[in-house]
Amino acid sequence: MRNIKSWIKKTVGGLTYILFLFISVGLILEAIFRILPTTSPVDLQPVTSEKDILRFKAEQTAVISLGANFYKTVIKKTNNVGFFSNFDFEKSKLPEIMIIGDSYIEAAQIKNADSVGEVLKAKYNKKNIYQMGISGVSLSQYIKMAEYAKNNYMPNSFVIVIVGNDFEESLCDYRIKLGTWCFNENFDLVFKPFNGYTGIRSYARQSAFARYLFLQVGFNWRSLMSKISLKPQGMMETSDYAGNVERLKDKEIINKSLIVVDRFFEELNNLQIISKVTLVLDADRQDIYNNQRSESYFQKMRDYTINSAKAHNVRLIDMRQIFEDDYENNKVKFEFPTDGHWNERAHKLLAEALMKN
Repeated sequence: MRNIKSWIKKTVGGLTYILFLFISVGLILEAIFRILPTTSPVDLQPVTSEKDILRFKAEQTAVISLGANFYKTVIKKTNNVGFFSNFDFEKSKLPEIMIIGDSYIEAAQIKNADSVGEVLKAKYNKKNIYQMGISGVSLSQYIKMAEYAKNNYMPNSFVIVIVGNDFEESLCDYRIKLGTWCFNENFDLVFKPFNGYTGIRSYARQSAFARYLFLQVGFNWRSLMSKISLKPQGMMETSDYAGNVERLKDKEIINKSLIVVDRFFEELNNLQIISKVTLVLDADRQDIYNNQRSESYFQKMRDYTINSAKAHNVRLIDMRQIFEDDYENNKVKFEFPTDGHWNERAHKLLAEALMKN
């Protein structure tokens, strides 16, 4: 009996010591990464009304760092309505251009001043260029962002940036981003409210060490979330990408994505803004660097979008040719070593293309 009690006492003592070490190391790491310029993204506003759109909380400051070694750090600020911008949005000032997009227009990796809209404003003396960019949104949400811009700001023209994951992520049964609109099984637009951060995600956002692991080191959070049953629909893993989206898709996803493009143009027409829209289409940049044109899901979507734009007489800027020409002359890439989003050079090239368009 004494031996059992002694064994239990030693085991409890050992476990207590291990727990103490674990907590101590955790606290030390947390303190270290709070001192370092660890990424501290801004929070999204809850959105429960169909008349509102997903955006950040107003007048926040964020630190965005890239890589495990913090090779690039920028300070980002949201404006009075909750978008990354050095300028407030005022309803009394009719903007010349409203630029709409996902994380490419959010442009968290670069200074606000280096984003396409602010380059246009500074370099080309354009007034009141507004940008609405939120990571993770897609074609279905762009429709509602354009509607919101029309109803609240009445811009002279719209620029909508389309990238590789904008097609399938518009489908409700593929991926649901709360606070946005998506196409259901009947290809009707439906709204998914966002009530704010909850659970593990809320706690993780408060931890500097967790943000470092997930947002900078590139810890495979998708795999982790899958194992603990937190994997959102559509977050699939594959080693073969084209245009920052899986290169190969099954026939059902391809067919549904084509319908998404059709519905996108229908909704722009319904909003009666289609004549004011310029679409910007990203390219498979790896193809450009490798001097090739490969087949992929993104390439199919690109071709279909280009043809659809022509059929609807919608202006379209294809970044493929722009990137090709620039890379041939300068051999400088358009994204970051550890991040596939456009860098400052890509934003500058788009600003130049918009001025020529």
